[in-house]
Amino acid sequence: MKRFVILIILIAFVTVGCAGTNKVRWTKPDFRQDQFDKDREDCIQAVKDDPEQKMTVEECLAKKGYESEPEPPSDKEKSKTVKIAKTVGAVLLVTGAVALYIAAGVAVFGFFAIIGGM
Repeated sequence: MKRFVILIILIAFVTVGCAGTNKVRWTKPDFRQDQFDKDREDCIQAVKDDPEQKMTVEECLAKKGYESEPEPPSDKEKSKTVKIAKTVGAVLLVTGAVALYIAAGVAVFGFFAIIGGM
């Protein structure tokens, strides 16, 4: 039973962990989308041209003055996250109730076993 509860909790954490967004937004004080697109293409080409440099596109953009920040989730993503959180909460609630029910049954059975053995 203990393994079952641990498995359910692990599944819940993995599910919630996968619900997050991996999108980033690049900003710069004088940000212009056309300039960013050009700088990004330059960085992609630089990484391809010199693989021994061990620089990523993100590092190249940072050297050009850009900063990355997580993109705020859309309303659709927020709704999906809320649904997942509610589902995980319900699973954990049911799992806890089942574990409590089993523990209570074991305690009552143990109590009657002790009384009966007297």
